[in-house]
Amino acid sequence: MKRSTLAARLVSARDNSERKRLLADNRGLVDVRLARALKDECYRVWTSAPAKARNAAAALRNLVTFAPDNEVHALRYWVEGIADITRGKLESAIENLDSASSILRHLGLEHESAQPQVAKLIAQAMLGRYDEAQRSGKKALKIFEKFDDQLAAGKIEMNLSNIVSRRDEYRLAERYCLSAYRRFESLGERSWQTMAENGLANTYAELNDFKRAEEFYDSALRRARSSRMHATVAEIEASLGNLALFRGQYAEALRWLERSRRMYEKLGMPHQTAVAELEIADIYGELNLTAEATELYRRLVGVLRGLKMRAEEARARANFGKASLAAGDLRHARIELKRSAALFQAEGNGIAAAAVTLGLASLEVARGRHREALTLADDAGFTLDESDNLRLRLSARWLRADILAKLDRLDEADKLLDQTLKEATRSEQPAIAQAVTNSLGTVAQKRGNIRRAESMFEAAIRYAEGARAPLPGEDFRMAFLAKTLEPYGNLTRLFLEQGKLDKAFTCVERSRSRSLLEGISTRQKGTTQAEGRIREELNWYYSRLDRGGQEDAAKFQSEIRKREKQLADNALRNQSLSGRASRLPRTEFDLAALQNRRLDDRVLIEFVEGAGMYSAFVITKDKLDYVADLASGDEILSLLEGLHFQFGSLRFGSDAVRGYAGQLKTRADHYLERLYSKLLRPVERLVDGRDLVIVPAGGLNYVPFHALFDGERYAIQSREIVYAPSAAVWLLLNSRRRQSFRNALLMAFADEKIPLVDREIEQLARTIPNAAKFTGRRATFSAFGSNAHQFDIVHLACHGQFRPDNPMFSSLHLADGWVTVRDVCAYELKAGLVTLSACETGLSKVFAGEEILGLARGFLSAGAKSLVLSLWTVNDEATAKLMAAFYSNLQRGFGVSASLRIAQTEFIDRGEHPYYWSPFFAIA
Repeated sequence: MKRSTLAARLVSARDNSERKRLLADNRGLVDVRLARALKDECYRVWTSAPAKARNAAAALRNLVTFAPDNEVHALRYWVEGIADITRGKLESAIENLDSASSILRHLGLEHESAQPQVAKLIAQAMLGRYDEAQRSGKKALKIFEKFDDQLAAGKIEMNLSNIVSRRDEYRLAERYCLSAYRRFESLGERSWQTMAENGLANTYAELNDFKRAEEFYDSALRRARSSRMHATVAEIEASLGNLALFRGQYAEALRWLERSRRMYEKLGMPHQTAVAELEIADIYGELNLTAEATELYRRLVGVLRGLKMRAEEARARANFGKASLAAGDLRHARIELKRSAALFQAEGNGIAAAAVTLGLASLEVARGRHREALTLADDAGFTLDESDNLRLRLSARWLRADILAKLDRLDEADKLLDQTLKEATRSEQPAIAQAVTNSLGTVAQKRGNIRRAESMFEAAIRYAEGARAPLPGEDFRMAFLAKTLEPYGNLTRLFLEQGKLDKAFTCVERSRSRSLLEGISTRQKGTTQAEGRIREELNWYYSRLDRGGQEDAAKFQSEIRKREKQLADNALRNQSLSGRASRLPRTEFDLAALQNRRLDDRVLIEFVEGAGMYSAFVITKDKLDYVADLASGDEILSLLEGLHFQFGSLRFGSDAVRGYAGQLKTRADHYLERLYSKLLRPVERLVDGRDLVIVPAGGLNYVPFHALFDGERYAIQSREIVYAPSAAVWLLLNSRRRQSFRNALLMAFADEKIPLVDREIEQLARTIPNAAKFTGRRATFSAFGSNAHQFDIVHLACHGQFRPDNPMFSSLHLADGWVTVRDVCAYELKAGLVTLSACETGLSKVFAGEEILGLARGFLSAGAKSLVLSLWTVNDEATAKLMAAFYSNLQRGFGVSASLRIAQTEFIDRGEHPYYWSPFFAIA
């Protein structure tokens, strides 16, 4: 047997016993040459199969007992150091590699003693010991050049290139890496040539030379894959993700970064896995998934600190600070940015520290302290102008110019913004170009150059849409839209100032409900097997939470949150891997189509919010009006709080307050009348008694417009009133052919809040023909999933909960768990009507630029054509009566909104308190 064969068998052995047996059976081969063969085998596999490198170290530990030679000891320490790097034990790696060098030097093997220093540089760099690493590297390089060892010299230069890159010294990095690449090329050393190509590509990406970066990445990835260099493939894929991120190609970035993360995780490489997760957190932050990014950063700063990766910890803290700033947590943003700056200074990385100073300048802008912000931006810009990093230079210039504009130093701002836009366009920086064009529009508007302002705002919107359209999933597109809303608002205000109401309204619609509109028009994929397993576990914990005592609640809540996070993370990761989005439907809004086809006997009132005030567009068949400054957000919030306080007194049953019924109704009517005077009375002359389509905004999503009181009558008594997330969504829903209601799925699950819902279902089953009933323990998640797609009507009478902490997990309570918004989105419904006869199912968090994120979203995305939901906790006895009347009207041939209106007016005619009839509203 050859020693190389024995070395390979030792590395592949199952355990120490097998390794010892192999050594005992082949004593004639057990010597220093076998130790060298094991070292060579370790180097052959450590980037593709790190576990085998660790096996090589174990084999050498055994070999020392059979051949206690000094050189064998040295080789054992050497390979142990390599294995330590793959395990993330960097301090130990340095000690072992230094021990190897020391023994080899004492043996008079000067050339060999320098070789472990190549790997040592990797560990030193990961620990942020750059000065030490550069000294060690240059010293080893001289030895290798003395002995004309081109391969080892190239490896040292590769590591030196990586070290200076971490200090943003990219031109120096290029020189080292090019020299290494030429050495490897002349030797025909393909694996190291592959790594050099990746290093050069990284350098050119940082220098914004994207064409050369792409050429080297393509070549490196082909070589790495063909050679099965799995760790190197993962590294190149991460680099490709960062390149795509630099260029604003977010879908590609997500795909590459997630592939890289999974590979590192599979290979069991903790340092690289942590860096991959950091890169994913960075792109989540870039896409405005602030909560997800923040959670990753919060975990990673501890992980990176534990791994002693100071540079990565500094980067994580810097971006954690930026994410906190985006979330409005200015105090925490300052803490993290300051910590990051201190770490970068300790690294000797003044460029990165200056980039953090830009973050501190942005924080001062958020506080309205523009002069202080300008001082910080100037300080950072002075340093960054000397750097090789074009993106940072451009970011600094944009921020400085934007601050100058806020200080009304418009000539300076305009000049600097123009220069920055030219360079951002030339260097493929769409994210910076988007910010710059928006700022240029603001400056032009201040200077009275309306044509240029409009052109710049439109350009900013095009950049935003160009980046958003390819994103691979609704979660990503929805979050990113919220980040890029400012130019839409600026352009809308510009059009309003000019009296161009049609353009202003169209601009509002361009930004509103885009993701829901796309979701309604396309089908989403179902759940994967892994997601199904997590969902089963989640249902089990939901059910245990319902049955468990108070002492178990915290434990079950913790397990529930853990699995909800798993489902949400899996959804994002699976979307990331899908790459670019499939072609999305056209969602351009057509005002003429709205007016000509759908507003013969209706008026659409679309509310907008700006500068703390609510205003409204009023659209009829023939006219578009705008009524400004109806009420402030604070006024509406105060009135809603008063109304809900009045309703709260009836939640414990009507018998307890029967003697005060008239007084309580008068008090509720008082708030409903004040809301009417703020929101509907100013538009009465434009409505002229016609039916209404209400598109709320912000806090107005909580206003029961159909129950507003004019002093004599409730609004619903005079007209039909329906709701919609946007005019475009309403137009789409009403362009679909109306279906007849031939059958119904009726499900109910009672709890302590709604104990009588089974009776409601029994009553409805007598009203609706061809009804399938599922009540009590039969009303399960699986029963819903198996049956919902078959029915024209889906009626769910069960407790609902809105989750403001995680709206996509807002849910309906069934016998064996909770049906969430995420679950519903995975179904394909044919239902012409979905009724959620439960408490708080309509309550919704309003997401910037988007419609409601409650259960309504899930059912509309799944294909429901109209919905009936409740705004607040309902009285189940009153609800049973209301629903019986509603469905009876539906069976008589009335439409959804007309049927609900008739049922509600019957309550009003009996003198019932609004609490009993007003919770329900229709999206139709």
